[in-house]
Amino acid sequence: MQDAIKIIQPKPYQQIDAKKIIISGWVPKSWLDTEFGTDNRVFLDFTDINGKTFFGTSINVLSPNHWLSKFRKKLKFYGIFEIHHYSASFIIESQGRITLELNGHKKEQRLFIPVIIKSLNPKFVPDSKIVEKHKKIGEMIIQYEKDLKSYNEGLENIQKVRQQKSGINESEVQLDCFVQDWEISGGILDILEESNDLDESDYPFIAEDTKEKELEETYKDALNWQGPLCGGVVGRLNGFEFTVYSNDHGKHFHVLHKGRKVNARFSFPEIDLINYKNNKSSIGSKEKDSIITFFKNPENFKRLEEEFQRRS
Repeated sequence: MQDAIKIIQPKPYQQIDAKKIIISGWVPKSWLDTEFGTDNRVFLDFTDINGKTFFGTSINVLSPNHWLSKFRKKLKFYGIFEIHHYSASFIIESQGRITLELNGHKKEQRLFIPVIIKSLNPKFVPDSKIVEKHKKIGEMIIQYEKDLKSYNEGLENIQKVRQQKSGINESEVQLDCFVQDWEISGGILDILEESNDLDESDYPFIAEDTKEKELEETYKDALNWQGPLCGGVVGRLNGFEFTVYSNDHGKHFHVLHKGRKVNARFSFPEIDLINYKNNKSSIGSKEKDSIITFFKNPENFKRLEEEFQRRS
């Protein structure tokens, strides 16, 4: 095909050297077109056996000066790369099986090349499940991207319903139960913390929270794939999202609930509520206990810890 990229090396499942990875081929000129003109680069991602990118870069496309080159439909690209020591753990966990993803400037312009880095394969004979999974990394990534699109569309629809219901403003419903002025911040959070969770009749977004939880369960694999490498999201629970911001100072993470406009700060590694970014929405005592229990799970705590290590 005229618009298909042609790879010279590496070939699929070729064993390559971690210290000298040579990638070359011919790329259609259409892959270099952008709305601003021509960009003489193709993009390259290294992904592990779970389809997560652990290193990203680009390869320059050669621009020959010969006048005949303007009649060519494809141009040559060539690059030499080395696997750095900080990426070795991803490859070892993948038993040496990684995938190179080449991309042009349009979403549909992509190619997946499964390769083997034998020097970083701790098992000379890899697990059969790893081998089978390696064959389908590209399909898996494309499916996860479709799932995330469906998730975001579903979440947007839920948010629209919340906004429609906000004709009965959520904060106003909660105000009727406790106080008439949210500007009186002294003591208001203490009252909320000391009280039990609001009764369902006092909270109009129960159905939307339930749908959001179901949506997260349906697309949990794609959300996990998106994971901490995309924005510092380390977990989700009952509509809450746990996020570490790269520009934050101090050891704390944020507990967010988009529908209820909750933004709470929790300490790390203690996992205790510090304060709220705003005083207009809060977390009930039972919800706080659920969050603490969530991070008592060693796997969940480890993901949070790794995100702080990546940030430091």
